[in-house]
Amino acid sequence: MKRERLSFKIFWFTLVAMMLFIILWMILQTAFFGSFYNRQKSNELSEQLEIIYQKYADGEYELDTKPAEVLNFEQRFYGLTAMLYKQGNQINVYTGGYNAIPAIPMKPSSTIQPTYDIAIHSDSFQAIERSLLEDENAGMQKLVPATYVNRYNEQLSGALSIWLEDTNRFNNLSTAGEVQVTQIPSLEADHENLLIAAVKLPSTVHTLDGDAYLIALATLQPVGDAVQVMSRFYIYIYLLAALPILLFAYFLSRTITLPLIQLNKLAMRLNKLDFTAVVKTNRKDEIGQLAGTMNSLAQNLQQSMADLQEANTKLQADIEKEKQLEQLRKQFVASVSHELQTPVSLIQGYAEALKDNVTQGLKRDKYATVIIEESERMARLVTDLLDLSQLESGRFALHWSRVPLQETIRSVFVKLAPLLVDKSIHPQFIGIDIEELWVHSDRQRLEQVLINLLSNAIRHMPIQGHLEVRVKIEHSNVRLEIKNEGQPIPEEELHYIWDTFYRADRSGSREFGGTGIGLSIVKAILQLHESEYGVCNEKDGVMFYFTLPLQHNT
Repeated sequence: MKRERLSFKIFWFTLVAMMLFIILWMILQTAFFGSFYNRQKSNELSEQLEIIYQKYADGEYELDTKPAEVLNFEQRFYGLTAMLYKQGNQINVYTGGYNAIPAIPMKPSSTIQPTYDIAIHSDSFQAIERSLLEDENAGMQKLVPATYVNRYNEQLSGALSIWLEDTNRFNNLSTAGEVQVTQIPSLEADHENLLIAAVKLPSTVHTLDGDAYLIALATLQPVGDAVQVMSRFYIYIYLLAALPILLFAYFLSRTITLPLIQLNKLAMRLNKLDFTAVVKTNRKDEIGQLAGTMNSLAQNLQQSMADLQEANTKLQADIEKEKQLEQLRKQFVASVSHELQTPVSLIQGYAEALKDNVTQGLKRDKYATVIIEESERMARLVTDLLDLSQLESGRFALHWSRVPLQETIRSVFVKLAPLLVDKSIHPQFIGIDIEELWVHSDRQRLEQVLINLLSNAIRHMPIQGHLEVRVKIEHSNVRLEIKNEGQPIPEEELHYIWDTFYRADRSGSREFGGTGIGLSIVKAILQLHESEYGVCNEKDGVMFYFTLPLQHNT
C-alpha cells in the first residue's frame, strides 16, 4: 500500500517536522521573546547604570549636571535619569539636575505605609546637540534654563507611586553601589511595562541630610511594537515558505528512497537467480556504498554460480564416465573370463586326451600345439595386465636409446605377417626412404605400440583391405600415421577408446578381440614419450597417429 512506502513516510515525517518547528518557533516568539527581551534589557540597564553611578561616586560627574554620557543613556533606553533625596518621609526628585525650581508636590495613595511626601523637581535645561551626545570628549554640560523637557517626566510620578508601594524598597537599597531593577506596569493603557533602576549614592558625594539615590526610568514600549510587527511579518513568510517546504520534503524523500527502490529491484532479481542486474549510482554516502556492495555481491554470486555450474557439469561428466568405466570393468571381467575360460578348457581337454593316450602320431602333435598356443595366449593376457598395472601405478620406466624407426616398423610387419596373409593385405609405406630415421625411444615399447595399433587395424579391416603407414618429419619430431580401411568409430566413442577396458566390439568375439587393454597400454607409453597422439575417422576408414622425437647423428 502507498502508506507503507518509505517515501510516503519520509515525506510526511519531514513535512510534519518542519511545520511543528515553525509552529513551535511562533509560540516561543510570541510567549517568551517578550520576557527574554525584558530580562536582557534589565541586565543591560543595570550594567549601564552601574557605570554612570561609578562616575558620580568617584566625583567625575557633579550631581547638578547631566553629562553627554547620561543623555546618551536616556536616549538609548527611551527614558530619563533623576536624583532622589529621602529625608524621613520627604522625598525630592530632581530630573533636570541638582538645582531645583519650585517643587511640584505629589503624595502617594493613603494605602502606602509609610506615607511619603514626594516632590518632583523638573528643571528645564538646554538641549544638547546630537553630535555632542555622540562625542565622548564633549564633557559635562552645565544645566541652564531652556524650553526642552524630557517627555518621560510625566510618567515619573505615576511610576514612583507604584514603585514605592513596596514598603521595603529603601531597606533593600541600603547598600551603596548595588543596582536594583524593578519592572512595573505603565499607568497608560497603550504602553507596555516600565523599568525603574535605582542605586544608593555614597554620602560623600552630597551634602544634604538623608540618603541620595540615582534612579533611571526606561520604557519597554519598542519591543511590544516589534513583536507585533514580527508576528504579522512571519505569517507571510511562513505562507510563502509552505511551497518550498513541500518541495523540499518531496525531493528529500525521493533522494533517500530512489536508490533504495533500485536496490530492492536488484534484490528481487537476485532472488530469481538473475545476477546480471546492477545499480547505477554516483553516490559516495552509505547508500552508495550499499549499492556498490550489492553490485559486488551480484557479480560474486554470478561467478560462483558459473563455477558451480562448471563444477556440476564436470561432476556429471565424471559420474557418467565412472558409470561407463564400471560398465567397462564388468565387460572386462566378462571378457577376461571368456578369454581365460576358452584356453583353460582347451588345455584341460587336450591335456586329458594326451594323458589317456587317446591320440597317436600327427593328432597328438596337434593337441600339443593347441596347448602351447593357448598357454601363450594366456601368458600374453597376464603380461598385458601386469604392464597396465605398472603403467598406471607410475612405477614403469622406459629404457631410452637411439632407435631406427624404419627398421623397427619392418620388423613389426614381419611379426604380423601371418595376420596380413590371412586377410591378403599388402601394406603401403609412404615417406619411408632408403635413409634411416633415428628416434629417441625404447625399442621394445615402441614395437609394443606398433604391434597393438597395427594388429587392431588389421583385425578391423576387410579381406584385401587397404593399409597405409605414413611417416612425416615435423620440425624436431617424426609423425607416424596408420590408416586402415574399414568401418569408422562412432564419434561419441572416439574420446573413450584410450580408456582402460574399452572395446570397440562389444560382442567379445575372438575374431575382433582383445580385452580392451592394448590401447590403454599404448596411451601410457606415448605419454611417457610426451607424444602427441590421437585418432580420427577419415572418408573410408580410421587413422591413428603419434609423434616421436628425432635424434640426429652425433
